[in-house]
Amino acid sequence: MKTKSIFITLVMSLFVVTGFFVSCSSDDSGDGGGGGTLSSITLTSNQYGGIENSEFTFTVKDNLDNDVTADATFTIDGVAATNPYTFTTIGVYEVVAQYSELTSNTINITIDGETSIILSFSPNPATSADMVSFSVFNNLGNDVTSSSTFTLDAAPITSPYQFPAPGSYEVFAEYNGLSTSSTIAITQGFTKKALLEDFTGTWCPNCPPAANAVTNATNANPNLFGVGYHDGFSSYPDPMEIPETGFWASYYNVTGFPTVYINGPDTRWDFPASSQINTELAEVATCGLALDSEIVGGQLNVEVRVAFNEIPGEEVKLMLYLVEDNVTTSSPQAGSSAGSSYVHRDVLREVYTASLGDVIPAGDISLGSEYTRSFTGLTLPSNIDNMDELKVIAYVRNTYTKTFTDYFGTVHTNSPHYDIYNVQEVEMGGSIDFD
Repeated sequence: MKTKSIFITLVMSLFVVTGFFVSCSSDDSGDGGGGGTLSSITLTSNQYGGIENSEFTFTVKDNLDNDVTADATFTIDGVAATNPYTFTTIGVYEVVAQYSELTSNTINITIDGETSIILSFSPNPATSADMVSFSVFNNLGNDVTSSSTFTLDAAPITSPYQFPAPGSYEVFAEYNGLSTSSTIAITQGFTKKALLEDFTGTWCPNCPPAANAVTNATNANPNLFGVGYHDGFSSYPDPMEIPETGFWASYYNVTGFPTVYINGPDTRWDFPASSQINTELAEVATCGLALDSEIVGGQLNVEVRVAFNEIPGEEVKLMLYLVEDNVTTSSPQAGSSAGSSYVHRDVLREVYTASLGDVIPAGDISLGSEYTRSFTGLTLPSNIDNMDELKVIAYVRNTYTKTFTDYFGTVHTNSPHYDIYNVQEVEMGGSIDFD
């Protein structure tokens, strides 16, 4: 019995020892616990191009995605190098890494020299209400704004900067021994306004809805003005017609009444929709207008000042209107039960410029100064109902020609057209500055 017991004990011991070796041999072979075999390394850099005295940092990873940078060695053009490394000379350099008897890929580092800088502004052009940001780039395309200094009239300034008044300013920038300058035009910011021009007549039964739409639109928006161009015909004259309105109806090929234009005869208003109006008002104003009006000795004096945000590329003209609001007339309004009690809004009473406007000389247009036109001793028309309802409207427009086919299929060549740059209105005896 004793012999059998010893045998069993030896067998159990052998089993335990065997199991120990089996469990130890079950670990996977490889490096870093990645489950594979180390076979290659890859070298990368935080940047591959720069300027003299730029510092570069290199990274080495093995094929098991282990970062072995700390244990790697580096050569640049075959010479041992540190990591990070500062390149002090212009040129193209080959960098290689070694780790665990493995050699990496070769990367090329290009070092260029700074020879110039470029200064730019945003926005440009800008208004006197804008904060203008400066940007400086070197000839290598690197943004060096934060390391640059700026001066205006030899005095230091910072970015962003608000220029004090409209005009042309030369700003100087300096960086790392390099300097440059750039000029920015600062203009006066103007609110874009629009004019609704309603071709109408007391004989026209479809015209009251258009007039009502114009009134509603102008009442709802202080940057929108209206004017009624009254045009009659032989069997039903309109007592509010003046020579210009009859001339314009033919000159601009008005083929139906009512027709309402927005800022010139190229855009017909699909009243009462607001999308076209919003589009006009959202545009950047090319110019702004200021008005001053007074009646002296029964005559009208008006001063118009125009300032430009940009120099127009075409001829521009100034228009000056006298408008009377809340007019009634002995001629009944067709299409309205009010008859002769119908109230007409913003009736055009007089045009104090040429029918197609007075040219603003190109030599009088600049970004740094205003164009001023004084109208004195203007005669007031005899058919005014109420002096307290008078208003002055001034606007600046361009002029160009275009060919089009009208409703009846007739081709009109070089038909005159224009766009209104901006418009301003003031009540009689009042004044309004640029806004």
